[in-house]
Amino acid sequence: MSHGKHSIDLAIRSGFQAIALLLVFGTSGPKLSAQFDGYTLTPLENLNTTDDEVLIGWDGRTIYFSRSDRSDDDKGNRGWFRQEKSDWESQRTQGWTDFESPHSVVLRAFSSANWPGFDAVQHVAIDEARGVLVMSAAESARDFDLYMAQESEGGWSIPRPLTSLNTDGDEVFPNFQSGTLLFASNGRTDGLGGFDVFQSLRADNYGSAQPLAAPLNSPGDELAAIPAGNGNDAGFYLAAARMAGSGMDLWWAGRPSQEESEQAEFALEFRFQRAPMTGLQVNIQERGGAHVFSGQSDAAGRVRVGSIKLDAAMSVQVTADDGRKSIPDGAVCHVFERCADGLCEAEYWKGWRRVRSYRMEGGSAFVFDLLPLDALGRWPRPNGEDSSQLNKEAVVWTGRFEKSRFQLAENDRIELLKWLNRAKTESGEWPDQWKLEVVGYADASGSAVQNEALSKLRAEHAKTVALATGMDPNRIVCEGKGSLGSVGTSKFDRRVELRWVPLQ
Repeated sequence: MSHGKHSIDLAIRSGFQAIALLLVFGTSGPKLSAQFDGYTLTPLENLNTTDDEVLIGWDGRTIYFSRSDRSDDDKGNRGWFRQEKSDWESQRTQGWTDFESPHSVVLRAFSSANWPGFDAVQHVAIDEARGVLVMSAAESARDFDLYMAQESEGGWSIPRPLTSLNTDGDEVFPNFQSGTLLFASNGRTDGLGGFDVFQSLRADNYGSAQPLAAPLNSPGDELAAIPAGNGNDAGFYLAAARMAGSGMDLWWAGRPSQEESEQAEFALEFRFQRAPMTGLQVNIQERGGAHVFSGQSDAAGRVRVGSIKLDAAMSVQVTADDGRKSIPDGAVCHVFERCADGLCEAEYWKGWRRVRSYRMEGGSAFVFDLLPLDALGRWPRPNGEDSSQLNKEAVVWTGRFEKSRFQLAENDRIELLKWLNRAKTESGEWPDQWKLEVVGYADASGSAVQNEALSKLRAEHAKTVALATGMDPNRIVCEGKGSLGSVGTSKFDRRVELRWVPLQ
């Protein structure tokens, strides 16, 4: 995503399906009902300012909104809808309320040469699947009303007013959700006050409308609501003026998570021949398609992903210049986890611990799985059938070596023995559902043959320490990976990693 101002041709209905001052979003989402029990409002703090922000669209990954100077005028003042506004976009990074810093964008209004007589077009929504369009527009100095047009082989028909929905007030910001029309109005008497969001059903031929229930509507102003998510994760993005806000702001309305999920903050680093790879596009989604993160690697070849649920299965896709450039064969992707404050200060990326590395195969895109993320250093909690004392702090142990050495220093050997024994059950038995994985590494200073041999010696030495505790050798997997993933001659590359992994 470019950080500069750019235009989106809203007359193109492919890709993310964008059209008009509204983009064609909202064809899936929560089923609308009269009640939204348990919904809570959360402000989108990274997007809201002391100015007015109004929701324009949502495509499942990116939110689009307008911003204008804060006005003390009531939003019923029709001139407010004609004011100059700037347009913005921002990608969701985590959950439903965490967004990256917004970027300026130009959204061009959709119009047709067959549509004369409109003084202003406020907002347009297109139901792509059903070939209908609803727009909010004003003729001369009149109020904003809703108009519908039908698509045919010859283009769009002349928009006709939806007389059953229009009032003497303003009807603005139409949106579609699975054939249901959502719009805001301040001219209806069945709302809660000010502007409220109403729904009108296709099955009713858009002949009537009902207000959305609280907390989506309130005695304040609500100008737009767009559904997002599915099932228990469903909710709405909302543009509303509320007591806790700073004028017209953006909100998420949905049910809070029923279960708290442990999270950790992760980052990626990309290198080729030890040099950072900049400008790589990174997209992460949960298995099944839910978008989690999008971003670009910086001048150090790094991209901070943010906090991610440890029990999630993630798919990571990396491209260069949107796939127009090839990723060189042999490039490396390092996965980092942020350490607790005061820890990992000696690492080459201070405050971050490298937990995994991937060799990137050449081509237009590189895709790999992080499944599950708890395998990067945190594992499921012990249950009734596994009374070992393994926990999130005890699953991985890393030892370092002086240059060309393969034996651990005495203090490290003692720490390793303590770490191993902590995995035993309260009765002194080894956990019967786990095995020990031992992997040795070398830095990049020697030849490939030398590095592989040295890494194997380091792994075998750590295995010998483990065997001294009485562990069954059949429960130990041991290998050397040479200088795989090494970024130089740092002591952080001269290491051995011991990791408890579940038996298959």
